Amino acid sequence: MVIECIGLPGSGKTELTELIEKELKRREVDYVNVSAGLRRRISWKFLRLIAGALIFLSADARWLCGRLQGILKKEEAAGSFGVYDNEKRVFRSLAVYSFWYRRMIRSHRIFLFDEGMLHTLMMFCADHRIAEEAFRKMTAASEKGIRSARLVISGEAASEERDDFANEYERLRKAYGRDSRVLEIRKEDETRKKLSRVFGRIRQILTDAEERSTK
Repeated sequence: MVIECIGLPGSGKTELTELIEKELKRREVDYVNVSAGLRRRISWKFLRLIAGALIFLSADARWLCGRLQGILKKEEAAGSFGVYDNEKRVFRSLAVYSFWYRRMIRSHRIFLFDEGMLHTLMMFCADHRIAEEAFRKMTAASEKGIRSARLVISGEAASEERDDFANEYERLRKAYGRDSRVLEIRKEDETRKKLSRVFGRIRQILTDAEERSTK
């Protein structure tokens, strides 16, 4: 199962990931905090570079990058803030995430991301002011085959004072938040309430996945 937290800086996604990690450890659940590994270990960074270089050996990765590029060509972006200006690099990163997620959701472990695939896609679309319809198409393409055992936890921004980039990001977050597989968590909620909602949703997703596998 994959759990991915998304949100602007200050929305509490990293703090929430750490809370989930502590609770998983307390419950003796087998898990991997992938984002922490990518930040702290040279081996993880090296693996990511290798994966990025070899990802186009996968037909699924080539299809995904081609599909995203095709959607982007049809979309008239309203301008870019210049943060994610290299779409080929971003799409390659999304293909790597998709490749990992497909394998992770078949594992008995839980994998935690505080900046994963959807976070990367949202940042890119916000940077280029991509319209919501195009964003949903890009999301659907990216998530092909990985919708089952996956939970996206969306955190609200802490401050109401936002720049253009933050406003675009929140617009896209709300568009994706209409999806029933997304759990919205408020930063000001008490810890017990946050964890209760998260683990309740985890149990629901795993139960649904088990029922599908037995049919």
